[in-house]
Amino acid sequence: MSKVAIAAASLLVAASSQALAREPITLWFWGAPPNLQEAFQKNLVEPFNASQDQYELQMDYNNDVDNNVRVSVLAGEGPDLVYTSGPSYIAPLAKAGALEPLEPYAEKYGWSDRLLKPVLDTCQQLGHLYCLPPSLISDGMFYNKALLAEKGWAVPKTLEEVETVMKAAQADGLYASVTGNKGWQPVNENYASIFVNNIVGPAKFYDILTSGEGWTSPEMTRAIDESARWFNAGYLGGKDYFSLNFDESISLVSQKKAPFFFAPSIGFQWATNYFKDATADDFAFAPIPRLDAAQPYPIYDIGVAFTLSINAHSEVKDGAALVLDRIFSPEFAAGMAEVWPGYWGIPLKQFPRDPEATGLTKSFLDAMADMTTAVDKGSFGFKIGTFFPPATNQVMFEDIESVWLGRMSAADMLKKAETTFAEEKAQGLTQNLPKPSL
Repeated sequence: MSKVAIAAASLLVAASSQALAREPITLWFWGAPPNLQEAFQKNLVEPFNASQDQYELQMDYNNDVDNNVRVSVLAGEGPDLVYTSGPSYIAPLAKAGALEPLEPYAEKYGWSDRLLKPVLDTCQQLGHLYCLPPSLISDGMFYNKALLAEKGWAVPKTLEEVETVMKAAQADGLYASVTGNKGWQPVNENYASIFVNNIVGPAKFYDILTSGEGWTSPEMTRAIDESARWFNAGYLGGKDYFSLNFDESISLVSQKKAPFFFAPSIGFQWATNYFKDATADDFAFAPIPRLDAAQPYPIYDIGVAFTLSINAHSEVKDGAALVLDRIFSPEFAAGMAEVWPGYWGIPLKQFPRDPEATGLTKSFLDAMADMTTAVDKGSFGFKIGTFFPPATNQVMFEDIESVWLGRMSAADMLKKAETTFAEEKAQGLTQNLPKPSL
């Protein structure tokens, strides 16, 4: 063998040894489709692995990620980075000693300076920071700009204005708005959150959640009753509410069969299937119209679609923290917005804007910039699916449907929620809440 060949072989062996020497960091994620897995690979896995030579990030995609993660992590095993479907899932894992407190890493990387405190506080539980929230969401009003322009309808900002447009849409044979809970009853929580935050108001809602009192107040009762009025007026998908999901709903908005789609900002990720090419700029997001004149406007009910933590039994905690630091960066947020808008609403105090962005990317970046500015000023409410303990959350999305269908009164539903919340509060399952300034 020539000296050149020997040298080349030696370099190859050295490179292989170096690659083998890397410590794997594992992250289990839900079964994202191939195009979104590719986005992950391009914006996270490859840049992270290229940024250093000590660790190698390895992704595993599976559709039963919540259950698989919970079972394995509670058994002292599982991935290094722990995925959950929101902060309300953290307390049981933390109580079991399965999650690593993140305060040292937060100080090292300056996460508190970089991230919105009210959103970061959703992960402050049982005396420690046990997770980070990569997906800030808020309920709002998606709309088809082209349809509104054709009909001469302005983007509504008040209850009267939005009902005027919805009635006009119905008169034209359109849906007033389109949405649905087919296959996923917790969708109902979105509308519970919308009406409670915008009628009860963030300040009163905060008092209820911190004191445990006021669940059956006139304001709470009116909020639930008003949601039932909208449902029965056909404003939430009409007769098709139970036969539509988000993907089908956004398809109908793209076909100009409905002016509005009331949903969390995560809805942008479904819009990529329909608003493209000539219609890419037609899909936009606005705050929920002012449903009560006594409440401020806009109100963003902040929520977290999922969280990431570090497994207390991981042998590569420092490496896992490096991965988290890359995820919570403006570069990652901007990169994912180009291909996966809606899901990766990184709660940065300065969410990146791109003056050259177009289509859904621009709409999402603008929506996130407006949302994060408001939240940073303390102008926010509370998304039920994020801030309620599990059993109380279930009451809010199951029993509100019974109120809509006339099988239960709002007063009875709220009394049940009050009792359930008190039980979970006694068990230590409620969260510390950020205080809004509204």
